[in-house]
Amino acid sequence: MRVRKTSVQPPSPPWHPLEHDVNSAGYLSIYYSDDMSRLPVRAVTKPGDNKSDPNLETLTYGLFSTCSPRMRSGIVTRGSEYLFFATRRGDKRILTGYYRLRWYTNGVFVDKRDFALAADAARFIEKSISLTEVDRRCKTNVSRRFRGMLLLTPAECRKLKRLVDSQPDATAAYLEEVDRLERFNSKHGGYRYIAWRLKEKFSWELARQYLTEKRVAKTDTRLVLNSSPSGLWVCEVCNNVVTNKALLKRCPFCAKFGTLRPHTAKM
Repeated sequence: MRVRKTSVQPPSPPWHPLEHDVNSAGYLSIYYSDDMSRLPVRAVTKPGDNKSDPNLETLTYGLFSTCSPRMRSGIVTRGSEYLFFATRRGDKRILTGYYRLRWYTNGVFVDKRDFALAADAARFIEKSISLTEVDRRCKTNVSRRFRGMLLLTPAECRKLKRLVDSQPDATAAYLEEVDRLERFNSKHGGYRYIAWRLKEKFSWELARQYLTEKRVAKTDTRLVLNSSPSGLWVCEVCNNVVTNKALLKRCPFCAKFGTLRPHTAKM
């Protein structure tokens, strides 16, 4: 699957090419999938924690969200070409697809090594394969216990890519399912992404704001956590309290970037 070019879409600035190395490692990333979907798409309807990645609408990762900052930084440092995705369905972790990464740019929190990644191609499959079955077929060890992400060798990347490429491409069906779940949110909660107060779809037009708006922050963002113990955040600019498990890059109320801080006061 490929996406339409716009003025902020790579390879246009502010995007930079990833310097790939034939011996560079890749990553396997675990994401939350949506229980309301027959396909293992991202958790669009997860209460108080709507997910934007993997963002198939733009073929990006970490552009809209604050997920997995260490992995994103590692990908830029290593020049990784492939980012594979897996999620849990029932009691199994399953392989769902991959990005072929080509570009990166600084994110909102520039002093946190906050990078956004973009791919030039992706492939997601309908008949997902358990990681145990992946190991059996590919002679890998991806079904072992790990949290969040797993570094893959170049050989493992090649094997996983061949396995995914052997399956029919269902990326278009994933996009249709994401849209259906967003419309469900909109009907019952007033927004496609309720915690974000976002009525529009993720797109390169929305991405323009994340790529061009100046970060507004009164404190050192290196001290900002990705999650709040209370599930609450306060905006340094408008003082509104936001309910969301993960840190949002943009305040849902005043639309300023980099202004949310963990809120500890009792409500």
